Amino acid sequence: MKVHVKHTLKTDVASALKLCTDQKHQETIYDRLGGSDVSIKRDGRSPNVRLRISRKEPASPPAAIRKFVPSTNEVSHTEDWGADGDGYSADLDIDIKGVPVKIRGTKALQPAKGGCTVEWNFDVSSGVPLLGGMLASFAGGEIEKKLDAEAKILKSLA
Repeated sequence: MKVHVKHTLKTDVASALKLCTDQKHQETIYDRLGGSDVSIKRDGRSPNVRLRISRKEPASPPAAIRKFVPSTNEVSHTEDWGADGDGYSADLDIDIKGVPVKIRGTKALQPAKGGCTVEWNFDVSSGVPLLGGMLASFAGGEIEKKLDAEAKILKSLA
């Protein structure tokens, strides 16, 4: 399943990068996103930053995939940021402990009229016979909701 989410921020791309990579801003964002036991580790100097973020997230999967997706999930992901033309981008790798899905993608910040855009693109897949499509679709839908919520938080901080 492909996931694509794009929003416009009313701030310049350098300020958006700070929102997306600064330790304190990330703590604020993940506090507002919910979940529990959030841990954020930041390495590197801007724009070459690596974030490692882990947290526990609630889930309400459909009955058909409940044996694969518990009601609370341990989610961890990395973001590897760098310069990308006039903006910045990060490769993202998301792991949901014990859930048989593969989630890889990118997050990009690019200049735009009146500010900049933040754009996410993910490939979500599962190799589970018969139910893999449903697992990927559920995970993809949850990712879209979280990204829209993150974009709203970024807009409020920009």
